Amino acid sequence: MRTKYLFLSLLWLIGTACSDGINLTELENTSSKIYLATSGYTTYSLLDFGEGSKTFELYVNKSGFSDRKAEVSFVYDPSAVDDYLSTSSEEINILPETIAQFENEQVVMEKEQTLSKTKLVINMGMLREQIQQFPDKKQVYPIRISSSSDENVQINENKDYILIAIDLLTPYVSLKNSGKIVDVFIDVFRNPGLTETRIPLTLSLPFQNTGYTFNFEIETDPELVTAYNTKYGTNYAILPQGYELPEINMAGDENTISKDIRIVISSLPQSIGGKTYMLPIKVTGSGNESIPIEENSICYFKIKQIAKWSGAWSNYIHAEESGLSTAPETTYETFLYSRSDALELFTESTLVAALANITDEEAIVCPGWAGTLFEQCSPIIKVTDKDAGNGKKVVEILAGWAREGAGWEPLSTANNKSTYDPGKNEIYLDYTGKFSWGDYHIQRTFKNQVVSY
Repeated sequence: MRTKYLFLSLLWLIGTACSDGINLTELENTSSKIYLATSGYTTYSLLDFGEGSKTFELYVNKSGFSDRKAEVSFVYDPSAVDDYLSTSSEEINILPETIAQFENEQVVMEKEQTLSKTKLVINMGMLREQIQQFPDKKQVYPIRISSSSDENVQINENKDYILIAIDLLTPYVSLKNSGKIVDVFIDVFRNPGLTETRIPLTLSLPFQNTGYTFNFEIETDPELVTAYNTKYGTNYAILPQGYELPEINMAGDENTISKDIRIVISSLPQSIGGKTYMLPIKVTGSGNESIPIEENSICYFKIKQIAKWSGAWSNYIHAEESGLSTAPETTYETFLYSRSDALELFTESTLVAALANITDEEAIVCPGWAGTLFEQCSPIIKVTDKDAGNGKKVVEILAGWAREGAGWEPLSTANNKSTYDPGKNEIYLDYTGKFSWGDYHIQRTFKNQVVSY
């Protein structure tokens, strides 16, 4: 029964073809079409490893209802560039014919073949000379195909040429984060047992390594910090000695290598107010003449010692605070800033002027109302070593709001009862500030410090 249905289906298809006017004889006489598998302007980006030659494969396709034998010729044809330039303004250097050679200038495609190829061998020495002579132009080798077969084999004129545009690239070793700032945080106050920190230095190849070995040369130079500060208006100091640069070698089967720079924490001057250093690492050589290090391979590591007082604190305004635009019995989240952090983060002129006069790196800027930097409720303080009793330390008020329009000034205070409790890590401010139109009273507690990097 199944065979019968199949036979009937075939009869129906034949009948349909006849009724639609499809002539199988005409289909058999339809010309075969020959065309390049890749045609038109085609860019090839090549890594230059110093070879004497490079080989391209050129494929041709054959299509059509009937299988026909075809002979296809590959020829150097500068006129193909004219076809392309009719729609493009690209600056092109037409490479001379002698720069390349076909493995076979003609290929024969048998009846059953739908795909064939030849090879084009480029003389790399001659190509490099052309690039030096015409550095600002695209290097193009023009090829067109033709056929000497019978009239039933035709070339598809829309795909009958290829312009091989060659970008010759020097293979470089790349330094990860080259030219960038990489932040490194050291927090000994939250990590008292910290003895060292390690920073990865990573180098990689943009190709599959098949035997190249490398012995990298790395260095740090104070002049790089000076140049960076001059360019960006910063004031970073170079990281003091106490770090170890790694020896970095790459084997012939490796594409990426990463080694650590080791920083010994005890070698850094400890600062309650924090300190920011710069460690510029420059890779000066790869140890391989064929594959150099990328130019200006410098990574700038910004080493930041976190200040003891940095981070977000809950700021409770006590009921007794008065004379200011604050809301008593309210808790805000407030960030406290060391002197160095405030100078790095803020450009407000009166604050900068105040911190120019207050040179103590242990100074703390304490934003007040809703965490803002209004002078009237944002004193600049210092936690001292003076004993305040009950295990607490005296907090000095270094500057605050003293007169209208003056910003932060040394402040006359009365009844300063401000303290720091090391056991609870709480800063308690309690003092009366003298102002031109009268006194005001600050009473608030900073606690629950949270530090994030």
